[in-house]
Amino acid sequence: MSKITQQISNSALSNVHQYGSEKSFVTDKSISITRLDQMSKNHQHHPSLSQLHEDAWESNGSNKNSTDKEKYIHQLPDHAQNLKLNEPLSTSSKATHHEIKNIWINQKGSINDHHQQKRRKNYKRSCLYRKKYLCICLSTIFLCIAIAIVLAIVLTNLERKNSPLITPALRWNTSGITIVGTGGVPGKTSNLLNVPYGLGFDSSETLYIADHYNNRIQKLITSTSNCVTVAGHFNGTSGITSDRLNQPVGILFDSSDNMYVADRLNHRVQLWVKDATYGITVAVMQIQKETLDNNHRVTSYPSGIVVAAGNGAGYNKNQLNVPYGLTYESVSKSLIISNGNANNIVRWTLGTNSWTHVAGNITGGSGNTSTLLNLPVGSTIDPMGNIYVADATNHRIQFFLAGEPDGKTIAGVTGMSGVNSTLLKLPYWIILDKQLNLYVADTFNHRVQKFLRY
Repeated sequence: MSKITQQISNSALSNVHQYGSEKSFVTDKSISITRLDQMSKNHQHHPSLSQLHEDAWESNGSNKNSTDKEKYIHQLPDHAQNLKLNEPLSTSSKATHHEIKNIWINQKGSINDHHQQKRRKNYKRSCLYRKKYLCICLSTIFLCIAIAIVLAIVLTNLERKNSPLITPALRWNTSGITIVGTGGVPGKTSNLLNVPYGLGFDSSETLYIADHYNNRIQKLITSTSNCVTVAGHFNGTSGITSDRLNQPVGILFDSSDNMYVADRLNHRVQLWVKDATYGITVAVMQIQKETLDNNHRVTSYPSGIVVAAGNGAGYNKNQLNVPYGLTYESVSKSLIISNGNANNIVRWTLGTNSWTHVAGNITGGSGNTSTLLNLPVGSTIDPMGNIYVADATNHRIQFFLAGEPDGKTIAGVTGMSGVNSTLLKLPYWIILDKQLNLYVADTFNHRVQKFLRY
């Protein structure tokens, strides 16, 4: 080995041994000596550092891209990195071609391990970020769903509060079904009626009928066309005793199925306790009810306090004119009154001294248009606040949406009376069952008609 070779070899081995002891880069001296000897024979070519790097890269057997190559170069000892890439190397350089190449060859495992560890760390960090991002996304989604549900509930409640509650499908068959009585035929037998007036349901929706000219209250036997007498005399005899009636007109039940009867010509309201055979005048009963009297007013019993009108017959807002039907609306704490001879329906809120107009002519005029009435007798209200009126002299039943003055005929034909299934004759009363089917006292046809809702 020549002198110059020995000098280069000793210098390279010294450097390589130094970095091998600190970083475990080189352990095979013979490889370095042999390659340095070869370099000594051809050192006059003085390859550049970039060439040495390329040679070391190829000796490493790597097929990585240029970015990875630069990362590999930065793993070299500091003095090797400081060499200029395009400057020819000489024997005085701290790191020789063979040294660098030997470092690359011997560091294949350690460098790869370093990058694998780095990749594993990056992968773990990426997984952690993905989990955090997924948690944030899911939390945001659930929060948005919760907000949407709350907003939907709030908006629905606001809509219900600010808008009248109207069932979208309020329609009835125009042909009625006769459930008791015979069209145009009055009678006293259990299947006949004589001018049926008021109607009422008990808690089980059994129908009761004020059989006006027969001076009795009839209870319809379920699934039949026959009735049984529950108040008054079955043969139609009138009287003033506690077990008799005289042309009853109205019926009302309380929650215990006790029955209140407006005994018209006896000028009293009788309470018939459930299953009793006689009535008791309500004036001695400790229960408050409202009733109409022939003084054009509404009086509360047992106090006897006038709760509506009492200023004589008239058309002013503090007067009534032959009031017939009466319905209490608990929501507004008001009375819906059929103001018969005034041809209108009015609302009288308890505790006030005047009424507000609901339907018909506010000044008392009669007529047969959709906004007018002619002798309204019975009236009722459904859970949505819609009003139903037995418009007697017009031979029809009128339906008024809550707050609307324009009515719609839902049973009978305006101005036309008759006995067929689509006609009525002076209907006096109307009630609704829980399904909103209509029950009409077709008074002067001496029958009760049912109009099915569909």
